[in-house]
Amino acid sequence: MGTYKPGIFGPFNGTVGHVVATKWKGKDVVKNSPEKTNKQASLSQVDQRSRFKLVNDFLGDCSGFIAVGYRAVGKKRIPINVALAYHLENAVTGVYPKYELDYAKVKLSLHKAIDPVVKPEFLLEKDGVLKVSWQMPRMRSVTTKSDDLAYIICYNPMKRKFLEFLETRRSDLSATLAMPEFYKGDALLCWIFFVSADGKFTSDTQYLGSVI
Repeated sequence: MGTYKPGIFGPFNGTVGHVVATKWKGKDVVKNSPEKTNKQASLSQVDQRSRFKLVNDFLGDCSGFIAVGYRAVGKKRIPINVALAYHLENAVTGVYPKYELDYAKVKLSLHKAIDPVVKPEFLLEKDGVLKVSWQMPRMRSVTTKSDDLAYIICYNPMKRKFLEFLETRRSDLSATLAMPEFYKGDALLCWIFFVSADGKFTSDTQYLGSVI
């Protein structure tokens, strides 16, 4: 791998012949493109790829929430990469080839300065309406405010679809969301986390459970 000085057209990214140009640690670099191989992957490689695909597919479906919930990781780290590393280490259960996600350990946000939800309740009301309620913390951090935005996310694993409750504030203490008719009979999972009104601080994610 070596560095290069961009020409009159500026830096470029991609493959030209057998050379790959990209950025690495802020520098413009070139390296040889990887050679194709017919060598069969080892069991450990297949195992790791299976775990990676499971987590990557899930996070890809909710990448918008990850971008918000992991925003506070800093400029030197990429939110989706931090989330990927956490879930690979903590949220995968089972043995190859039957890996599953432990949804109770899913984190759509990182705890950064504000308080998480207090005494949440998650239930399915008549006519397919989901309701989430909570309380204001009696003792709260200086950065925890009544106007914190509540991110309440519902997931249908059968259909691999995420739904978000309408904009809600911490002080609202509850929120509802009507489920589509074609979700009838499906398992629905729910998480909640808070983000400060200015977007600088986030709370930890709380898994609220599942309903049918």
